Amino acid sequence: MAETMRAVVADKTGGPEVLTLQTVAVPEPGPGEVRIKVAYCSMNPMDVFARQGKIPWMRVPMPFIPGIEHAGVVDKVGEGTDKSWIGKRVHSRNWWGGNAEYSVAPTTNIMPMADGLDWKTGSVYMGMTYTAYHTLHSACRVRKDDWCLFHSGAGPIGIMLTQIAKEAGAHVIGLCSPAKFDYARSFGTDHLIDANSDDWDKQVMALTGGMGVDIIVDGNQGPQAAKNVEIIAPGGHVVYIGATAGSPAPDVPVRALITKSAFVGGFNLPLLEKRRNDARDVKQVLENIKSGKWRVPISEEVTLDGVPDLHRRFADRKVKGRAIIKVGGELPFGK
Repeated sequence: MAETMRAVVADKTGGPEVLTLQTVAVPEPGPGEVRIKVAYCSMNPMDVFARQGKIPWMRVPMPFIPGIEHAGVVDKVGEGTDKSWIGKRVHSRNWWGGNAEYSVAPTTNIMPMADGLDWKTGSVYMGMTYTAYHTLHSACRVRKDDWCLFHSGAGPIGIMLTQIAKEAGAHVIGLCSPAKFDYARSFGTDHLIDANSDDWDKQVMALTGGMGVDIIVDGNQGPQAAKNVEIIAPGGHVVYIGATAGSPAPDVPVRALITKSAFVGGFNLPLLEKRRNDARDVKQVLENIKSGKWRVPISEEVTLDGVPDLHRRFADRKVKGRAIIKVGGELPFGK
Protein backbone atom coordinates (compact mmCIF):
# COMPACT_ATOMS: atom_id res chain seq x y z
CA MET A 1 0.00 0.00 0.00
CA ALA A 2 1.33 3.44 -0.94
CA GLU A 3 2.30 5.84 1.81
CA THR A 4 -0.18 8.64 2.45
CA MET A 5 0.05 12.19 3.75
CA ARG A 6 -2.17 15.12 4.65
CA ALA A 7 -2.46 17.89 2.07
CA VAL A 8 -4.64 20.91 1.35
CA VAL A 9 -6.12 20.25 -2.09
CA ALA A 10 -8.25 22.18 -4.58
CA ASP A 11 -9.98 19.82 -7.03
CA LYS A 12 -11.10 22.78 -9.15
CA THR A 13 -10.59 26.53 -9.37
CA GLY A 14 -12.76 28.78 -7.24
CA GLY A 15 -13.03 30.50 -3.88
CA PRO A 16 -11.57 29.36 -0.54
CA GLU A 17 -14.35 26.79 -0.28
CA VAL A 18 -12.65 24.59 -2.93
CA LEU A 19 -9.76 23.96 -0.51
CA THR A 20 -10.13 20.82 1.61
CA LEU A 21 -7.75 18.89 3.84
CA GLN A 22 -7.36 15.44 2.25
CA THR A 23 -5.36 12.26 2.62
CA VAL A 24 -3.41 11.66 -0.58
CA ALA A 25 -0.48 9.57 -1.76
CA VAL A 26 3.02 10.74 -0.87
CA PRO A 27 4.60 11.95 -4.14
CA GLU A 28 7.64 10.31 -5.69
CA PRO A 29 10.43 12.46 -7.18
CA GLY A 30 11.20 12.01 -10.87
CA PRO A 31 14.47 12.61 -12.75
CA GLY A 32 16.07 15.88 -11.69
CA GLU A 33 13.68 16.25 -8.73
CA VAL A 34 13.86 15.99 -4.96
CA ARG A 35 11.23 15.17 -2.37
CA ILE A 36 10.97 17.57 0.54
CA LYS A 37 9.56 16.81 3.98
CA VAL A 38 7.89 20.19 4.53
CA ALA A 39 8.60 22.18 7.68
CA TYR A 40 6.84 25.53 7.06
CA CYS A 41 5.09 27.17 4.15
CA SER A 42 4.38 30.80 3.30
CA MET A 43 0.86 32.08 2.67
CA ASN A 44 1.70 33.66 -0.68
CA PRO A 45 -0.73 35.67 -2.87
CA MET A 46 0.34 33.49 -5.79
CA ASP A 47 -1.38 30.56 -4.07
CA VAL A 48 -4.60 32.58 -4.03
CA PHE A 49 -4.32 33.54 -7.70
CA ALA A 50 -3.57 29.95 -8.67
CA ARG A 51 -6.55 28.67 -6.70
CA GLN A 52 -8.70 31.24 -8.52
CA GLY A 53 -7.29 30.23 -11.92
CA LYS A 54 -5.88 33.71 -12.53
CA ILE A 55 -2.25 33.03 -13.46
CA PRO A 56 -2.29 31.69 -17.04
CA TRP A 57 1.49 32.20 -17.38
CA MET A 58 2.19 29.36 -14.91
CA ARG A 59 1.09 25.74 -15.02
CA VAL A 60 -1.41 24.97 -12.26
CA PRO A 61 -2.25 21.25 -12.32
CA MET A 62 -5.57 20.02 -10.97
CA PRO A 63 -5.96 18.63 -8.36
CA PHE A 64 -3.87 21.49 -7.02
CA ILE A 65 -1.86 21.71 -3.78
CA PRO A 66 -0.96 25.34 -2.94
CA GLY A 67 2.36 26.33 -1.41
CA ILE A 68 4.61 28.09 -3.92
CA GLU A 69 7.12 29.09 -1.22
CA HIS A 70 8.07 26.57 1.43
CA ALA A 71 11.01 24.90 3.11
CA GLY A 72 11.91 21.55 4.54
CA VAL A 73 14.40 18.69 4.47
CA VAL A 74 15.17 16.63 1.36
CA ASP A 75 14.41 12.99 2.14
CA LYS A 76 14.60 11.41 -1.32
CA VAL A 77 15.91 12.21 -4.80
CA GLY A 78 14.82 11.10 -8.24
CA GLU A 79 16.77 9.21 -10.85
CA GLY A 80 19.96 10.98 -11.87
CA THR A 81 19.65 13.58 -9.10
CA ASP A 82 22.64 14.34 -6.89
CA LYS A 83 22.23 12.29 -3.71
CA SER A 84 24.09 14.92 -1.66
CA TRP A 85 20.78 16.83 -1.45
CA ILE A 86 19.45 14.23 0.99
CA GLY A 87 19.31 15.54 4.56
CA LYS A 88 19.76 19.21 3.56
CA ARG A 89 17.48 22.08 4.57
CA VAL A 90 16.16 23.65 1.38
CA HIS A 91 13.96 26.54 0.34
CA SER A 92 11.57 25.84 -2.57
CA ARG A 93 10.24 28.76 -4.64
CA ASN A 94 8.04 29.08 -7.71
CA TRP A 95 6.84 25.48 -7.46
CA TRP A 96 3.58 24.33 -5.92
CA GLY A 97 2.99 21.70 -3.26
CA GLY A 98 4.04 23.21 0.08
CA ASN A 99 0.60 22.82 1.71
CA ALA A 100 1.35 19.15 2.29
CA GLU A 101 3.54 16.98 4.45
CA TYR A 102 5.74 16.20 1.44
CA SER A 103 6.37 18.11 -1.79
CA VAL A 104 8.34 17.42 -4.95
CA ALA A 105 10.36 20.07 -6.77
CA PRO A 106 12.99 20.24 -9.54
CA THR A 107 16.49 21.03 -8.30
CA THR A 108 16.28 24.22 -10.41
CA ASN A 109 13.62 25.51 -8.01
CA ILE A 110 15.34 24.81 -4.70
CA MET A 111 18.34 26.21 -2.91
CA PRO A 112 20.03 25.35 0.38
CA MET A 113 18.79 27.34 3.36
CA ALA A 114 21.56 29.50 4.77
CA ASP A 115 23.09 28.58 8.11
CA GLY A 116 22.03 30.88 10.92
CA LEU A 117 18.41 31.20 9.83
CA ASP A 118 15.69 29.74 12.01
CA TRP A 119 13.12 27.54 10.28
CA LYS A 120 10.31 30.11 10.20
CA THR A 121 12.35 33.03 8.91
CA GLY A 122 14.22 30.87 6.41
CA SER A 123 10.97 29.47 5.05
CA VAL A 124 9.37 32.78 4.09
CA TYR A 125 11.85 35.63 3.83
CA MET A 126 13.13 35.22 0.28
CA GLY A 127 10.20 36.24 -1.91
CA MET A 128 9.20 39.31 0.06
CA THR A 129 12.73 40.52 0.86
CA TYR A 130 14.34 40.14 -2.56
CA THR A 131 11.26 41.61 -4.25
CA ALA A 132 11.50 44.66 -1.99
CA TYR A 133 15.27 44.96 -2.33
CA HIS A 134 15.37 44.74 -6.12
CA THR A 135 12.34 46.99 -6.53
CA LEU A 136 14.17 49.76 -4.67
CA HIS A 137 17.72 49.06 -5.89
CA SER A 138 17.29 47.52 -9.37
CA ALA A 139 13.97 48.73 -10.78
CA CYS A 140 14.70 52.22 -9.40
CA ARG A 141 17.24 53.83 -7.08
CA VAL A 142 16.02 54.91 -3.67
CA ARG A 143 18.02 57.83 -2.26
CA LYS A 144 18.33 59.79 0.95
CA ASP A 145 15.36 62.13 1.53
CA ASP A 146 13.24 60.51 -1.21
CA TRP A 147 9.53 60.29 -0.45
CA CYS A 148 8.20 56.76 -0.92
CA LEU A 149 4.57 55.60 -1.02
CA PHE A 150 3.90 51.90 -0.49
CA HIS A 151 0.45 50.46 -1.18
CA SER A 152 -0.42 47.61 1.21
CA GLY A 153 1.96 49.21 3.67
CA ALA A 154 1.23 46.55 6.32
CA GLY A 155 1.71 43.65 3.93
CA PRO A 156 4.91 41.57 3.84
CA ILE A 157 6.48 43.33 0.87
CA GLY A 158 5.32 46.73 2.13
CA ILE A 159 6.99 46.06 5.47
CA MET A 160 10.26 45.00 3.83
CA LEU A 161 10.12 47.99 1.45
CA THR A 162 9.71 50.25 4.46
CA GLN A 163 12.78 48.90 6.27
CA ILE A 164 14.96 49.03 3.15
CA ALA A 165 13.83 52.56 2.26
CA LYS A 166 14.38 53.80 5.83
CA GLU A 167 17.90 52.38 5.80
CA ALA A 168 18.53 54.49 2.67
CA GLY A 169 17.32 57.60 4.52
CA ALA A 170 13.98 57.93 2.72
CA HIS A 171 10.61 59.09 4.10
CA VAL A 172 7.92 56.40 3.99
CA ILE A 173 4.15 56.75 3.59
CA GLY A 174 2.13 53.58 3.96
CA LEU A 175 -1.38 52.95 2.66
CA CYS A 176 -3.42 50.37 4.57
CA SER A 177 -6.50 50.05 6.77
CA PRO A 178 -6.47 51.85 10.15
CA ALA A 179 -6.66 48.46 11.90
CA LYS A 180 -3.13 47.79 10.60
CA PHE A 181 -1.59 51.19 11.39
CA ASP A 182 0.09 50.11 14.63
CA TYR A 183 1.56 47.03 12.96
CA ALA A 184 3.04 49.02 10.07
CA ARG A 185 4.29 51.75 12.42
CA SER A 186 6.22 49.17 14.44
CA PHE A 187 8.44 48.56 11.39
CA GLY A 188 9.28 52.23 10.90
CA THR A 189 6.61 53.70 8.62
CA ASP A 190 6.67 57.48 9.04
CA HIS A 191 3.13 58.34 7.91
CA LEU A 192 0.06 56.15 7.53
CA ILE A 193 -3.04 56.86 5.45
CA ASP A 194 -6.30 54.94 5.27
CA ALA A 195 -6.23 53.19 1.89
CA ASN A 196 -10.05 53.31 1.76
CA SER A 197 -10.29 57.08 2.14
CA ASP A 198 -11.46 58.90 -0.98
CA ASP A 199 -8.79 61.58 -0.64
CA TRP A 200 -5.67 59.52 0.12
CA ASP A 201 -3.96 61.13 -2.86
CA LYS A 202 -4.63 64.62 -1.49
CA GLN A 203 -3.27 63.55 1.89
CA VAL A 204 -0.08 62.34 0.19
CA MET A 205 0.33 65.66 -1.60
CA ALA A 206 -0.18 67.54 1.66
CA LEU A 207 2.50 65.47 3.43
CA THR A 208 5.00 66.18 0.66
CA GLY A 209 4.31 69.91 0.51
CA GLY A 210 2.63 69.57 -2.87
CA MET A 211 5.69 68.01 -4.55
CA GLY A 212 4.44 64.42 -4.72
CA VAL A 213 6.40 61.25 -4.06
CA ASP A 214 9.59 59.99 -5.70
CA ILE A 215 8.82 56.26 -5.57
CA ILE A 216 5.46 54.46 -5.55
CA VAL A 217 5.28 50.68 -5.24
CA ASP A 218 1.83 49.25 -5.95
CA GLY A 219 0.90 45.58 -5.63
CA ASN A 220 -2.84 46.26 -5.72
CA GLN A 221 -3.58 48.07 -9.02
CA GLY A 222 -7.33 48.45 -9.69
CA PRO A 223 -9.04 51.78 -10.55
CA GLN A 224 -7.37 53.62 -7.65
CA ALA A 225 -4.03 53.17 -9.41
CA ALA A 226 -4.84 56.09 -11.71
CA LYS A 227 -3.96 58.38 -8.80
CA ASN A 228 -0.36 57.13 -8.82
CA VAL A 229 0.51 59.15 -11.90
CA GLU A 230 -1.21 62.21 -10.47
CA ILE A 231 0.93 62.23 -7.31
CA ILE A 232 4.30 61.09 -8.67
CA ALA A 233 6.96 63.78 -8.43
CA PRO A 234 9.00 64.93 -11.45
CA GLY A 235 11.59 62.26 -12.19
CA GLY A 236 9.74 59.77 -9.98
CA HIS A 237 9.07 56.06 -10.50
CA VAL A 238 5.82 54.08 -10.19
CA VAL A 239 6.56 50.35 -9.93
CA TYR A 240 3.77 47.76 -10.14
CA ILE A 241 4.48 44.38 -8.54
CA GLY A 242 1.04 42.72 -8.55
CA ALA A 243 -2.73 43.13 -8.76
CA THR A 244 -4.30 41.96 -5.52
CA ALA A 245 -7.25 44.30 -6.11
CA GLY A 246 -8.27 41.90 -8.85
CA SER A 247 -8.09 44.22 -11.82
CA PRO A 248 -5.33 45.97 -13.76
CA ALA A 249 -4.40 49.62 -13.43
CA PRO A 250 -5.96 52.00 -15.97
CA ASP A 251 -3.93 52.71 -19.10
CA VAL A 252 -0.99 55.01 -18.44
CA PRO A 253 -1.35 58.51 -19.96
CA VAL A 254 1.98 58.80 -21.78
CA ARG A 255 1.57 62.54 -22.26
CA ALA A 256 1.40 63.00 -18.49
CA LEU A 257 4.59 60.97 -18.06
CA ILE A 258 6.44 63.15 -20.54
CA THR A 259 5.13 66.30 -18.89
CA LYS A 260 6.35 65.11 -15.47
CA SER A 261 9.42 63.27 -16.74
CA ALA A 262 8.08 60.34 -14.72
CA PHE A 263 8.49 56.61 -15.20
CA VAL A 264 6.07 53.69 -14.87
CA GLY A 265 7.22 50.08 -14.87
CA GLY A 266 6.69 46.64 -13.43
CA PHE A 267 8.79 44.19 -11.44
CA ASN A 268 8.63 40.41 -11.22
CA LEU A 269 11.27 38.70 -9.08
CA PRO A 270 11.08 35.21 -10.67
CA LEU A 271 11.84 36.65 -14.11
CA LEU A 272 14.82 38.57 -12.74
CA GLU A 273 16.03 35.39 -11.07
CA LYS A 274 15.88 33.55 -14.41
CA ARG A 275 17.95 36.24 -16.13
CA ARG A 276 20.40 37.05 -13.35
CA ASN A 277 22.05 34.27 -11.39
CA ASP A 278 23.05 36.78 -8.71
CA ALA A 279 19.50 38.03 -8.02
CA ARG A 280 19.44 36.14 -4.72
CA ASP A 281 23.18 36.47 -4.10
CA VAL A 282 23.14 39.83 -2.32
CA LYS A 283 25.31 39.55 0.79
CA GLN A 284 23.74 42.58 2.46
CA VAL A 285 20.24 41.07 2.28
CA LEU A 286 21.13 37.81 4.01
CA GLU A 287 23.28 39.56 6.63
CA ASN A 288 20.49 42.01 7.50
CA ILE A 289 17.94 39.21 7.84
CA LYS A 290 20.22 37.00 9.94
CA SER A 291 21.16 39.87 12.25
CA GLY A 292 17.55 41.03 12.65
CA LYS A 293 18.36 44.47 11.24
CA TRP A 294 15.55 43.86 8.77
CA ARG A 295 12.75 42.05 10.56
CA VAL A 296 10.68 39.52 8.64
CA PRO A 297 7.00 40.31 9.39
CA ILE A 298 5.66 36.90 10.40
CA SER A 299 2.31 37.83 11.89
CA GLU A 300 0.63 34.51 12.60
CA GLU A 301 0.94 30.75 12.29
CA VAL A 302 -1.71 28.21 11.31
CA THR A 303 -1.71 24.48 10.68
CA LEU A 304 -2.87 22.75 7.50
CA ASP A 305 -6.47 22.57 8.69
CA GLY A 306 -6.48 26.36 9.05
CA VAL A 307 -5.50 27.08 5.43
CA PRO A 308 -9.03 27.50 3.97
CA ASP A 309 -9.92 30.06 6.65
CA LEU A 310 -6.58 31.81 6.08
CA HIS A 311 -7.50 32.19 2.40
CA ARG A 312 -10.87 33.65 3.41
CA ARG A 313 -9.28 36.19 5.73
CA PHE A 314 -6.68 37.06 3.11
CA ALA A 315 -9.48 37.80 0.63
CA ASP A 316 -11.07 40.09 3.24
CA ARG A 317 -7.68 41.87 3.66
CA LYS A 318 -7.56 40.89 7.34
CA VAL A 319 -4.07 39.36 7.25
CA LYS A 320 -1.11 41.51 8.27
CA GLY A 321 2.48 40.81 7.28
CA ARG A 322 3.15 37.23 6.26
CA ALA A 323 1.15 34.36 7.69
CA ILE A 324 2.92 31.02 7.77
CA ILE A 325 1.65 27.46 7.76
CA LYS A 326 3.23 24.97 10.14
CA VAL A 327 3.43 21.55 8.52
CA GLY A 328 6.25 19.44 10.00
CA GLY A 329 7.52 22.27 12.18
CA GLU A 330 11.06 22.25 13.58
CA LEU A 331 12.41 19.29 11.62
CA PRO A 332 15.82 17.76 12.31
CA PHE A 333 18.20 17.91 9.36
CA GLY A 334 21.61 16.64 8.29
CA LYS A 335 22.72 13.10 7.61
